[in-house]
Amino acid sequence: MKIRSPLAALAMLISACAPRKQSESKPPADTMASTAGMPGMAMPATNASDSGSVGVDRAVTAREGISFARATVAPIRNDVLLGGTVAYPESSRQVVTTRVNGWVETLNADYVGKPVRAGDALLTLYAPELVGAEEEYLTARWLGDSALTIAARRRLSVWNLPADQLAAVDSAGVSRRTLTLTAPRNGEIAEKMVTAGQAVRAGDALLVIADRATLWVNAAVHETDASVIRIGTPVALTVRGLPGRTWRGRVTFLQPTADSNTRTLTARIEVANRDGQLRPGMYATVAAAPAGRRALSVPLTAVLPTGTRNLVFVNRGDGRFVPRDVQVGVRGDSLIEIVSGLRPGDEVVASATYLIDSESNLAAAMQGLMLQMGMRPGGGQPRPSGKDRAP
Repeated sequence: MKIRSPLAALAMLISACAPRKQSESKPPADTMASTAGMPGMAMPATNASDSGSVGVDRAVTAREGISFARATVAPIRNDVLLGGTVAYPESSRQVVTTRVNGWVETLNADYVGKPVRAGDALLTLYAPELVGAEEEYLTARWLGDSALTIAARRRLSVWNLPADQLAAVDSAGVSRRTLTLTAPRNGEIAEKMVTAGQAVRAGDALLVIADRATLWVNAAVHETDASVIRIGTPVALTVRGLPGRTWRGRVTFLQPTADSNTRTLTARIEVANRDGQLRPGMYATVAAAPAGRRALSVPLTAVLPTGTRNLVFVNRGDGRFVPRDVQVGVRGDSLIEIVSGLRPGDEVVASATYLIDSESNLAAAMQGLMLQMGMRPGGGQPRPSGKDRAP
């Protein structure tokens, strides 16, 4: 038997309850029975306090796809998908610069991405000031003036002349024409701001060396998800250009301020990149699985939003379900937090709540109509008016 429309059932009730002449016979019992809006649902309640309640036949509602659940305290999980960009860790970036003016004579670090190891020669720089300082140092040493020798040697160290090059000047007894700048760490050339033959000034950034063994993913977290993403939250990372691969990581930092234009804040995720497949600049999809917070909850489908309030249908204890306003909190993947309106153990309609809502509205409308027509909610004849009463 199909579910009748509540409007159709209401129309049938109006037709059945309309005033009739004395000569009209009483409508058959099955006429009123047919006013039920849904198989397995009871007729309107018998007193005004029951307005809107719905009696439920469990066997019939099971066939209609209606299920039930109980409010329980459980962890509410809310997996969050984020978008992020892979980048070099700031802690692994190191700038190569010079402390003297000069000209680049040879450039070994000649392209971005070139791998280097600590101590590798990056470039040679002709620096007239450095050559002059080396000459002063050699002269002071030849004269045997210890104070002048110490001062000249300190000057060379302040200009960052490597110890091995200073030792070569000592052993050869002649100044070196160029200064060789070496890689301070293992990694690759992440940025190159210099070319061969270029004149440079003291303090200019010439190269940036970074390591890809560990990378950062800077993910944008919308402010509505900020309450569930915390430091230590585990994530799974995928990249469209590398299908079938998943990297694991954790949130290690949350930016303290939000972007006023995008309404997002940045979450930093550290990811091990031992095989070097991840590359800075790639776009990554980040699935975060924050730990669920335990709270009183019901299935998501148990809550019926009306636009201005949230309703659940609760078993009042005698098998009849009544609508009740609730205040909701965090929404999870399958559960929703109930802040107020329910207690643990309360039985609620968990699915197809719109059917119960239609039947509840119909029950309330039927009862109100019968009261307006002077009929008792439980059935029976209209109350006699004053002029019809017996003397």
